[in-house]
Order: sequence, then C-alpha cells, then structure tokens
Amino acid sequence: MKGALKIDVDVSMYVSVESLKDSRVINEISKKVIDILKEKGQKARLSAVEKASKNAVSLLLSKKKGKTASLLFVYLPLNVLESLRDTVVPTVSSDEDSSTRSVSEDDDIESDSCDSQNSPYDSHSRHISFSMCDEVMKVDMTFEYLLYYFKYSLSTNNRAMNIDKILSDICTYVFLELKCSVHIRKLKKEISLQISHIVQSARVHAAGKSVIRILRKISNFTLFFKFINPLTEVQSIGEFIQYRNKDNLSPILWIRKTNDETDVFQFYPSLDMVEITFNDIFVKKTLSSFDVFGTIDVDELSYLISECALTSDLKLDILTLEEAFKTKILFDCTSSNSSSCFSTIVGKVEQIDELRNDGDQIPTNDSLSFSEEEIDAIIGRTYTTRGIKRSYEEDPIVIEPNKNKYRQNKMIKDKRDLLHLKDTYYLTDAALKAIFGYVQSKKKIFSLKEIERLRKKTNSKFPILHTKTSAYVRFEYAVRTAIFVARKYEQKLDQFDTLNIRFNMDGTLIGNKHIVAISINCIEGGSQCQSAKNLIPLGLFEVQKENTELLRQSLPAEFINDIKSVKYISIGEKNISIRVRLGGDLMNAVYVFGLAGFSSNYPCIFCTQHKDDLYVTDDTVYDKVVTEGKGKNKQTFTIRIGPTSYHDSTKKARSLAEQTLCLAKNVNELGYKCEPLFGDLFDYQDYCVDTLHMKLRVFDVILKDILAYASRTGKYGGEHLAILGRKIKILNQHCERTVGKRFFFQIDTDDKNKTISSHGKLSGHLQDLFFIDSFPYDDILNDEIAKSARIVVNKFKEILVEVKHTSIRQKGVLKRLSLEFVKEFRQ
Repeated sequence: MKGALKIDVDVSMYVSVESLKDSRVINEISKKVIDILKEKGQKARLSAVEKASKNAVSLLLSKKKGKTASLLFVYLPLNVLESLRDTVVPTVSSDEDSSTRSVSEDDDIESDSCDSQNSPYDSHSRHISFSMCDEVMKVDMTFEYLLYYFKYSLSTNNRAMNIDKILSDICTYVFLELKCSVHIRKLKKEISLQISHIVQSARVHAAGKSVIRILRKISNFTLFFKFINPLTEVQSIGEFIQYRNKDNLSPILWIRKTNDETDVFQFYPSLDMVEITFNDIFVKKTLSSFDVFGTIDVDELSYLISECALTSDLKLDILTLEEAFKTKILFDCTSSNSSSCFSTIVGKVEQIDELRNDGDQIPTNDSLSFSEEEIDAIIGRTYTTRGIKRSYEEDPIVIEPNKNKYRQNKMIKDKRDLLHLKDTYYLTDAALKAIFGYVQSKKKIFSLKEIERLRKKTNSKFPILHTKTSAYVRFEYAVRTAIFVARKYEQKLDQFDTLNIRFNMDGTLIGNKHIVAISINCIEGGSQCQSAKNLIPLGLFEVQKENTELLRQSLPAEFINDIKSVKYISIGEKNISIRVRLGGDLMNAVYVFGLAGFSSNYPCIFCTQHKDDLYVTDDTVYDKVVTEGKGKNKQTFTIRIGPTSYHDSTKKARSLAEQTLCLAKNVNELGYKCEPLFGDLFDYQDYCVDTLHMKLRVFDVILKDILAYASRTGKYGGEHLAILGRKIKILNQHCERTVGKRFFFQIDTDDKNKTISSHGKLSGHLQDLFFIDSFPYDDILNDEIAKSARIVVNKFKEILVEVKHTSIRQKGVLKRLSLEFVKEFRQ
C-alpha cells in the first residue's frame, strides 16, 4: 500500500477473527503496534494507531469471516509517523538582555528530571507543540503562529482579541491526547495575560524601535498553564467514554468516536456555577434540523447535562441551559470572526447539597493560575507604557428570564403531537426518517391530493385489472417485463427455443388483511432475476385463509384463463415457447396441486409412497405384506417397496392423470384431496423447489435433533440440570459471537424431562452465521454424534452451494450429494 507503513502483528493467541473486534483486543493490538514502532525508532499518536488497527481488523473480517488468523497487517499512513529523535523547536534566548531570555525559557521546568510528553499536534504541528511536567503544561509556539496576536496587541484596536485559534489547539490536545479537563475561562484569561507580558517585555527591550523585529529574533515562545486536571476513565455510558475523578465536584469529560468524527463534551462544575464546553461536531448535529423546521435539536446535549448534574449532585435549570445552547450556537454560526472548534456557556447552579463534605469541593479561587509574581519570575519584570488592552472576551453567566418558558412548552407540545400522529397512523421509524430526509433535501413536501393524482397518472400506464378483493396485470404483459429484466443478465435470450417462467406464490399479512402475493421471473436470466428487486409482481389477492378451496374462490377465473392462454412470446422476429413452472414453499404446492397435506398417509408432494416407507432407498428395498378388504373380500398379497422418483411414474411419481383416476374412485386416495387449483396448467414435474424455505426448514430440523441429543445426559435431578446448564452456557456464548442475543437457549421447564429449547428466530443469513465451523459440536454432544452432526451440516452446505450452479457439467453431482446427505442424516 503506497504512502503507508505495513506492520505485522501476531494475533494467533485469539480464538477467532470475530474476537478481534472487542475494544480491549483493539487496545492490545494498538500497544503492540506502538512497541514495534519504538523498536524502529518511530512513534505515532495513539488515536491514529487505534484507527489503523480497527481498519485492519475490518479488512481481515471481510476476508476470513469465521476463521482464525495468525497475523494481522496494520497499515499506518506515513503522515502520522514521527521519529523519536524529533524534538520541539527549542526556545531562543538573547545575549543582550536577561528579560528577553525569560520570554522563552524556564530552567526549572526544562530540567532533565522532568518527564516530558512532547506532542506536535494536528495542522499546526510545525508551529505549536505541547509537553507536560509535574501537572504543568508547556506550550511552545513559533513567531509565525503568534504573529497575529502580536500585531493585534500592538495595534490601536480597542476590541477584544480573538484567541479562538490557540484556544482550540490547546483544548484539542488537553481533551483528546491527555484526557484531562481545563477551566476554559481561566485558560482564556491566562493566554491573554501571558501574551500581553511577552509583548510588554519586547516593547521595553525594543526601546522605541520595531517591537515585531525583536519578537521575530526571539523566534520561539513558551506559555505555561497550571490548571490542567488529570481525569480517570470510568464506566462508559452508551457510546460515550467518561473521564472523571471520585469527588463530587470533579470535572467530567465525555468523548465519543463515530466513524471519522469525535464528539467532545466537558462539564466543569464549581460551587455556584458550571462551565459547559462542547466541540463543533455537536454543533453540526444540532443544526441538522434547523434549515427544515427552524428549530435546533439540543436533546443530546440536554441529556448529557442531566447525567452530569445527577453525578455531581447539582441542581440546574435544564430548560434555561437549552435556550442558552441554542443562542450560543446560532450566534457562533452567524458571527464572522468565530473560528473556534469549541463553544462554552456558563450556567448558574440553583442549589447544591449542603451536606457535601468540604474535602469534595474544588477551590474556586485563581490559586491554580499563575500569580503576577510567578509571571514576573518566568518572563521578567515589565513596565507598562500604556494600559494593557482587554484581550479576551468573558462568557456571560446565563440567567434567562421565564419569558422563554412559553416557547419551550410549545416545542414540547409540538413534539408530542408528532409522536401521537406517528403512533395513531402506524408510521414506522424508517418511514418517518425517510420523510424527514426528503423534506430536508428537497425543502418541500406535497399534499396527499397531489400524490394521489400522480399515483393515478402512473397507474394508468399499467394494464392493472381490479376486482373486489384483488388486483392483477395481464400475464403477457408481466412475462414481457420479466424477459426485459432477464435480458440485462442474459443477452442471448432470443436464441432459446423455450423460456421457463417461474410462478411464485406466497401468503403474507398487509395490515390486518391476509394477502396471497403472486410474482414471476424468467429462470434463464439466472439467479439475479430471483432476487426480490427483480421479481415482477403479477397480482395481489385477499383471502380469509390459505387452503385450496378458499384460493379457488379468490382467484378470478379470468386470471387463470389469461395465464393458460399465453403459449408463445415474440422476441424480435422469433416466437419463443413459454413454459410456466410453479415455485414457492411446499405448503403452497399442497394448495395448488390439491393434496391432502403433510399429516396424511401420503405426505410427499412428489411421490405416492406411504409415510411409513419414505425412508426406503436402493439399499433398503424390502417386501411388504398388504391386506385389503374385509370379511370374505379380504385379500393378502406381497408388494415390493423400493425407492421412488419425482418424474418416473413406474416409481410412484405423482401425475395429473393418476390424480384424476384416484379422485374418481375415492377422496384422499394416495393423498389426492381435490382437483388442482390451476387445472392442468402445472404438472408435478413443473414444481421448482424453493431453496430458501428448504434451507430454513432443514436447518431447523438439524438444530432440533442436535438439541434432542444434547439433552440426553444419562443423569437425573440436579446433576442432569447442571450438565444442561453448562451446555446452554456454551451455546449462548456461541450465539453472542455469531448472531447476537436475538437467539438464545434455555431449559424447557414445561417438559418434564427438562430439555434444551431454543428461543428466537434464525433467518437465512443468520443460519449461515450460526452453523459455522466453530459450532461447539464436541462440547455438547458425544464424540460419535458430534462427528455425524458436523458431517450432516457440511453436506447440506455443499448442497446449497451446488444448487447455485447453472453449468451442465454439474449434472449428477447434486444427486450424489443429496443421497449422501440423506444417508448420513438417517444414521
């Protein structure tokens, strides 16, 4: 990878690739990367290393899902790497005057005994750097970085100096690198005071000459700040990482990293007021709804304040603070000279618990700031030739009158009204979100009358036929549309002599109505045409219940006759034969073919084998004695029971002709209940097995059998329950690693034998995640059963892979795999 350094990290000690996603594992990997960098004489910011480690894990997951790996390749961009030999630009002293030296150096703080943490930071790394020593932060800045502030201090401008740039850089380092808190208002005051001292010292040294020239010669300057409060990481809340100390009035720092953005929120309490600081990412999120609805969403900020106030045992006027947030955000957005990445408001504390111990309080005086004597000791004595300009802007304490209560209450009422409409008319979260996104992007919304007019105009272009309980299109129109879609994936459809159209039926609920939905697709178009987006809707039919007779009443005769009438479709100058094949689940096939169902003596939809003999294969053929009739008419004879076929009538394959003969003799003869729903439109050989429903059902049966064997412990009472508890714990741990907590296991208390039962539902893709190679067969089953269960699952997976192949060369492989699967399953 160009522009990046590749680092190999050993991850062989972890059980699976999925375990690398854990935050603790990411931290361990990041530490290993930092150690490797140190060995190479390089370093990088921890945040950059963590981001690169997460990207490496995501890449590995996409390649080796469900497997193990021995090495993880972490790619670090070259622009985040630094050499360990790199140091901060040293301060420069002047030999002409000791006061000039004091502007840039402090021998006590720069002694060798100091444990310094130098960190060039973000876009200004060449002009500003930071280090910590004995809870004092040293900030080294170049002349170019401070030039604006020097010129402003020397000008005759009486307006307050804008120090947002330097304030943002310091706060970014303190919050994100040191994970510390800082009193913003004191920091502003200290920055202004120290810059003023530097300028005054240079003015004295210039003796009437160019002050900027003197400052340019010094080149590098150092500021010192004492009031940086170290914090400790405590229990996180949601996506926010929380940093605070044990005392009640400790500052609280919240940090949340999502994608490439980092949210920062600081709550700095004192005895009678609280200082709240948040970064520009919060501002962007709160303004997301302002352009559409004219209101600012500060619910998340309000929630954080409430949590902090509860932790610090403070009583705050949350509604007043919310109004202050909105005012501050709008003011900063409209202000042309505001360039700060952080915004700060100050709120008044209404009441503090009087029983709080004095030892838990943080002093509110300025003892953490440098005194005038300490400043003079650091940068030298200065003499003011004119009054020091007010160089910082104090944040006003927010004390809002009650006149904003009406607006706040009205907003709450409007939100409740919207929630009421959403619940009353069953609007889903996704629907409301989509409507909000549309309004936000288009800046408009249309009336229902206009939408209905457009719907009628659009529907008039489709040949839709309506009845009292159904709506459908002409079958020829639907077939032409299906062929049009299929030609996107198979360009040579006109070279086929026959096109197979799959006729899909399935029941569903739409609101409180039971609907049978029918769709079609062209099989020659490939598997892409079977996806939900490429299915062509044919009709919707309301039914009271799904069975053959009710479906016969619901499907119009004109609809069935229309389907039967389409025999050929012209593509260009060629007429191509159309063969309609039935799709859907097995229960739908029972309804369409008019069979008795799976509870009858002949449950198979492909053959007329008795339910007691369905297990018979080529290896288990036998002679069966059958008795027919009663009394004098009683006859006994022997028949040969062998394997069956779905297409060979000599091997008991079902057919429409046999169905007609059986219905003429007796109802339910060989499992034939009534005439087929569509007459002779579908033959039994036209049925296409729905692999999705097959997959869901077979995996359910396999899991049911696995749990049945796992529940057989050979023990009784408490010992039996203890063994089941251990197995359930293993299964639930596997669920959490693969599909999450939506699916779990527990002891079935309704069963007197106390067996393991599953709860929840596994959809198709979740079954793929659940039945992976690391499934704990050996931990819950004995050796022989575990081996057999693993073979059965793997054989069925091979079948699912094989059915996706369309090549003729695969002919015969699917049959072999199916027989092997059935043989292993029955053992």
